Amino acid sequence: MLLRFTSPDMLNTSLVDVSTGERAYDITTELLPQSSESSPTTSVPFSGTDSVLLSPSEDFASTSSNVWRQPEPVESFENADLRRTQISDASGNVLVDVSWKGRRPDITICDEKIGGLADLFGSSAVRFMPKVLAIPTRFDTEYVWQATADSLFLFDYDTDSMKGSLHQNCIRIPGPLKSSKSKQSAPPTPALKRKPSKLHIFSSKSDAHLSATNDCEFVSSPSSPSPKSTFLPAHLPGLGSNYLEFESHPLALDVEIILSFLMMEILRRGRFSLTPYTFEKPTTWQFKEARESFFRRLRRNTV
Repeated sequence: MLLRFTSPDMLNTSLVDVSTGERAYDITTELLPQSSESSPTTSVPFSGTDSVLLSPSEDFASTSSNVWRQPEPVESFENADLRRTQISDASGNVLVDVSWKGRRPDITICDEKIGGLADLFGSSAVRFMPKVLAIPTRFDTEYVWQATADSLFLFDYDTDSMKGSLHQNCIRIPGPLKSSKSKQSAPPTPALKRKPSKLHIFSSKSDAHLSATNDCEFVSSPSSPSPKSTFLPAHLPGLGSNYLEFESHPLALDVEIILSFLMMEILRRGRFSLTPYTFEKPTTWQFKEARESFFRRLRRNTV
């Protein structure tokens, strides 16, 4: 499935099915009035700068498994803004409801109470690696969300292939180009020097297990399927569009995969110190992101 975002604000947009041109989903986020009767949520918070980070006493480069941080209550939390994000289908049926208190999400999918991020991803521990954020899925033991400073994708270790990817600010060309292997903006599949199991990523038995994933170089994998479209980076903000491409899974609703991609994108921005997502003025942070992306490319080309 290939979906196009109609707005640069990923929490206020429609998703259009590229194959049919029809609107498939609507994502809306609204600010709610403060209510003194609302009970505080117990879900784990995240922000643009400290999402899924270690506790202050731990080293950021640590290779041990770390739980989603449970912060102590602070006074500002009581006065945090209340918001609601909903994902609806083309008929207007609400499939996902996310209640926010500040930046703490409380998630419900199709009347199933999920909870916070640890419940959405089915894991209370996250493996920290220098260049990769890897988080398991709750619906398949071999599916892992993988994020880098430049990419976000869903990887299947059973078939050694990508099952989903988020293409940001890209120009889509139907069909693969002859030279698309070097030009397409889709994130490459990690081909490791020795293929690790998923347990090697999330196990802390030995640092040797982690060395394969820490030192790996991201190159195109021969087992990756040929792309049906080519995505060229637009570089200038607003020139391209955002696309979400993924394969359906028999044990997960499509809308759960969509929501997980959105949450992973927010986590990715926090993990790699990128321009954080903000509920207000999405155009402003997109221009900031484009500027920072330009300087990152400039530094890479001059080193």
